[in-house]
Amino acid sequence: MKLLRKTAEDRCDISRIVSRLTPLLFLLALPALAQHAQMPMSAPDPARDLLARQTSGTSENPAAAPMSMQMTTFEDWMLMWHGAAFLTQVVQTDRGGDGLFAANWIMGTAERHLAGGELRLRSMFSLEPATIPKGGYPEWFQSGEGLINHQHAHDFFMELSAEFAVDLGHQTAGYLYAAPVGDPALGPAAFPHRVSSLEIPQAPLAHHLEDSTHVASNVITIGAKQNEFGLALSGFHGREPDNSNRWDINGGSIDSWSVRGTWDPTPNVTAQVSTGHLRNPEAQEPGSIQRTTASATYFSDGLAASVIWGWNHRSSSDTNGLTIEGSWKFNVSNYLTGRVEVLKKEEFEGTIKALTGGYTKDVYKSKLLLGGVGGNVTLSDAGGAHQVSVYAFVRVRNSGGM
Repeated sequence: MKLLRKTAEDRCDISRIVSRLTPLLFLLALPALAQHAQMPMSAPDPARDLLARQTSGTSENPAAAPMSMQMTTFEDWMLMWHGAAFLTQVVQTDRGGDGLFAANWIMGTAERHLAGGELRLRSMFSLEPATIPKGGYPEWFQSGEGLINHQHAHDFFMELSAEFAVDLGHQTAGYLYAAPVGDPALGPAAFPHRVSSLEIPQAPLAHHLEDSTHVASNVITIGAKQNEFGLALSGFHGREPDNSNRWDINGGSIDSWSVRGTWDPTPNVTAQVSTGHLRNPEAQEPGSIQRTTASATYFSDGLAASVIWGWNHRSSSDTNGLTIEGSWKFNVSNYLTGRVEVLKKEEFEGTIKALTGGYTKDVYKSKLLLGGVGGNVTLSDAGGAHQVSVYAFVRVRNSGGM
């Protein structure tokens, strides 16, 4: 516990974090390991099923949603990678600013069966610090991390994590997740990985009400899932990444917490309710936040949809927002997309309302890559200020599938 009391001057010693979290990972799993060390690989395993549907951190898409990955094996390891990149030109009305930017990420995962359980090592990186301006890309009525009417880039290190999951019997999986950079149990799957928003390059306007903690420091999550019900508890550092330097690992003591309950009534649906206390998340706006979210995501036969609500409670004010988004893949290579948003923010007068509609067409496919062209138009309004934003993009993602 000495690491948790480190001051801001020496809290970035990542090697000490990893050296302490790794023994803890296995120590907490020892009782289950002793009980299940002889379980054959071919037996049904809730632990493998749990890991198979996770996106970033321990968040989930519906089990029926495909996961596009390239896969190979090396000795006892299964190695996987996937990623996406959008080269986007945005044009906005009313001096909102035009800009060219590239949103992108790539994730690598290594998994193996170990001592009766499943070990997963994951890394995720983004070149957005180089491909998105320091002041963010233009997006009307967006805010967060000191930016107004712009969306910030992700950090280069989006996730560095280790997770151990084990079958506890009675259709129950227990797991422990540890990450110097990762995603705590708070909110739905983050928008870059959410199955309903994969063809929409710009962030939801309610990002900082719903899923902005998906790049957090020093995350520890412990949880369990029995059949369709799951519960997870996280501790993490509440300050959001530093906009002045997005190439480093921020670090920081564990000063915030979250708890998330999940319900997966069918393979086509996942739902969650979560709440978390974030200590001083915004450097430019001191004060802690109690964030509460609820969401449901559906996928079937190429149709994906999510309904997400988020609420930030401060001692002086409350902000909340609703996001409804969807994507429909049809005729093999065509995608229709949409997003409806209604929210309130302290930075803007009145209720923000936004409607987005778009289309993407796959025009290139190889064994490794899937390329497409597309665009969307957003009509937005706040306090009588009507705005129009047009996003035109070229998209590349890996073409492998699970």
